[in-house]
Order: sequence, then structure tokens, then C-alpha cells
Amino acid sequence: MTSILMNCYNCKRYLKEAIDSVYAQTVSDWEVIFIDNCSTDGSKEILEDYDEKIKYYKTEKNVSLGEARNFGLLFCKSEYLAFLDTDDAWLPEKLETELELMDKNQNFQMCYSSFFFINENSIETTKYSVFAESGNIFKHLLKRYEINMQTVLLRNNFNISFNPQMEFSPDYDLFMEIASKKEIGVISAPLVKYRKTSSSLTSKKVSRWWLEMKMTLDRILKNFTELQNSDEVRFAYAKVFYYKAIYLIKEKKTKEAREYLKRIRFLDSKYFSLYILSFSPYLWNLVHKLK
Repeated sequence: MTSILMNCYNCKRYLKEAIDSVYAQTVSDWEVIFIDNCSTDGSKEILEDYDEKIKYYKTEKNVSLGEARNFGLLFCKSEYLAFLDTDDAWLPEKLETELELMDKNQNFQMCYSSFFFINENSIETTKYSVFAESGNIFKHLLKRYEINMQTVLLRNNFNISFNPQMEFSPDYDLFMEIASKKEIGVISAPLVKYRKTSSSLTSKKVSRWWLEMKMTLDRILKNFTELQNSDEVRFAYAKVFYYKAIYLIKEKKTKEAREYLKRIRFLDSKYFSLYILSFSPYLWNLVHKLK
């Protein structure tokens, strides 16, 4: 059986679409562990239209994303664990495809897949393709992190927990930890619809992205001294600098942001282009609205 962890805070708008995508799965051996993080928009009322396969739990107070997920994990007792945010959706073959891969490869601790971006009207816009090959992919993820949490299926046979300090990237922290120790399966086919809205990139989120990513990398890479001067580590920390630059530009600290971009501009043509774009607020904002 698979426990599907859904965390909800004022998620009423797309909740039915998300839950319906679970009921449309080509396998039926699953349960939804639904965590209400003290919503105030009547999200719970949506659940009344469904059966006992949805297990409802509520936090005592509104807590961080990492804490809410840890609370939900207390009730996830199945062999496998999956995640679905309340504004995203699965394709019907999602669980079946991943369960088949995991059953055939007992050495995989988890697997993930490509996905489609959808907009506020649930229309597919672009496809995000993953490129890693199944196995030991830690170095690949340092250079190109590509795991979307909604696509993950995890073997629930160890003490899984999210770092409660992580407000916005507890998934990155957990999956990088797993990748540093275990083999991971990768599915090239898209199995999820991931919603990207106009409010996805808020200043508060960006202010934490770079810091939380740095916290994760600093902790895990202590055990990989042999990678200290590798391209993979340089690329990983370059992304930290890039996210910090995004935040600083949003805070109107363009000169300071440009110094971070300057330090990584020769690492990759992408970063060189972003460094040049930092001299034009209009072009910078245009590019980052399109991303």
C-alpha cells in the first residue's frame, strides 16, 4: 500500500482537482493522509465528497512546512510513501509506473520522474525533463537538482523526517540526504502536473531559498571532502549565489546582487547571461517572470 501525504493550508481552490487525480490512479491500493495546517478557507468541506480512503488530521496550530510534514508522517504506515501538494495533480499511471520500478529494483530507496508545468487554468504549458540515469545520482543532483516532490515515490522503511528549520525546502534537504547514501530510480516519462502561478515566486520564499540550500549543502558535504573542489560542488554553490541574487534584486539591492553573479559568471554561459541581465531591470524581470 502507498500512503499519500497531502499538506493543506488554505488550499480550497485546486483541492478537488488534486484529490480526483489520486482517485483516477490505475492502482487502488492507497490512502491519503490529509494534514490541515489550520486552514481558514473551508478546505475541509471539500473532503466531505470522498470516502474513507482519505484520513483527515489537523495540526494544533499553524506550523512550518517541515513541521507539518513531520506531523503527517506519524500517520503514514504503508510500505511506500508519496507526496501531493493540493494545487498539483497526478497523471493516472503515476503510482503504477513507479511501483513497478521500485518492485523490480529493491536497491532503490526512492524514484522520481519528469513532469508537466500547468498554469492557473490547469492548461499544460511546458514539459520538464529529468536527465539523471537511475543509480547513484548524488553528484548529478549537485550539478542539476531536478527532483520535483510531487513525482517522488519513497520506500517507507527507515526513519523519514523533514528538517523543521526548513520553511520552504524541506524536500530538497531530505532528498539530497537520501541521494548521498542510497540509489535512486529515475523515470523519463512525465507523471505529474505541477502548477506554476503568478504568486509562486514571493519575496519571502526567495529570501529563504538560498539560505536553506546552503544549510543543506554545508551539512551533507562535510562527509564528502573528496568533492570539495569538484565541478559538482561549484555548480551547487553557484545556485546558492544565484538564488541570493534573485532575492537581493527583489529587495532593490541590485549592486550587491551583481557581486554574487559576478563571482559565478564564468562557470556557465547561463550565469554569464544572468550577470549581463542584472544591468537591465526590465530584462531581468522579464526573464524571471517567464521562468
